[in-house]
Amino acid sequence: MSERVTGAMMMRNALANLDRARVRLAVTQEQAASQLRINRPSDDPGGASRAAALRAALAETARLRANVDQGRARLSAVEAALGQARDVLARARELAIQGANGTQDATTRAAIAAEIAVLFDELVAAGNADHDGSAVFAGTASDAPAFSTAGSFAGGSPPLVTFDGSADEIEISIGGGQRVATTLDGRRVFRGDADGDGAPDPGREDLFALLGDLWQALVDDDPAAVAGTLGRLERAQRQLELAVSEVGARGARLETAAERLAGTDVDLRTRLSNVQDADTLRVLSDLVSQETALRAALEATARALPPTLVDFLS
Repeated sequence: MSERVTGAMMMRNALANLDRARVRLAVTQEQAASQLRINRPSDDPGGASRAAALRAALAETARLRANVDQGRARLSAVEAALGQARDVLARARELAIQGANGTQDATTRAAIAAEIAVLFDELVAAGNADHDGSAVFAGTASDAPAFSTAGSFAGGSPPLVTFDGSADEIEISIGGGQRVATTLDGRRVFRGDADGDGAPDPGREDLFALLGDLWQALVDDDPAAVAGTLGRLERAQRQLELAVSEVGARGARLETAAERLAGTDVDLRTRLSNVQDADTLRVLSDLVSQETALRAALEATARALPPTLVDFLS
């Protein structure tokens, strides 16, 4: 027995078809406007989950890249400060050679001592170098200068320098479980004291004490004592060279990390685009065809409407 198709049934079918056409067109219009295939999880639950994971990976990559950029900037400040300290020691050695010359007298040695006092202050300034207000040789106690001084040359003896920082260097994560220190232990670099016993380690120098001894020898007009600082100055220069090499090695690691993270960023963005981005040509084509389908559905629905008394009287 066949089912009788009533006008009401035809009307319901026509309206349902019209509704489906409108929904399809609305989805396509949203994709065209956003340029995304997935605008909500219900559009593609699996794809939405993959896209969320990729966005989280991108955020982590961005965080690591920011770490690397900050680390490179901080190491650049460390390198500049070490360069300043190297210049100080190079000039101090030139002055020591002059002061050790037997032709110099007490007056000229006193003049040389005055320049050594200036160099001493420059060395302290180098040790207290900072980046964005953070002392680069103070370790994790970077909110204050790494070194403080007590006394002055005007008092007749070299100032005493105290290390106020921490031996713990600041490290950053660069991904893959790797970390790189972006500061140097100022006590080790400037005072030659890596073990923290208050005295320079074998083969190393306290740079501040060295310049103080040189100043004292010049003030005392003691050419032999001045000459005795020359070997120590050379050792101190090698000490700084080692620190510069250390910074260079760390910088190279950060450069490698920066390149790796940049590649990872590109790869993740490509994968995310493949998962969530709409095919523009296909969307535009669908938009045209669905607009045509909606117009056809509207016409069909209009024809399916039952005639009214007005239709008969017109």
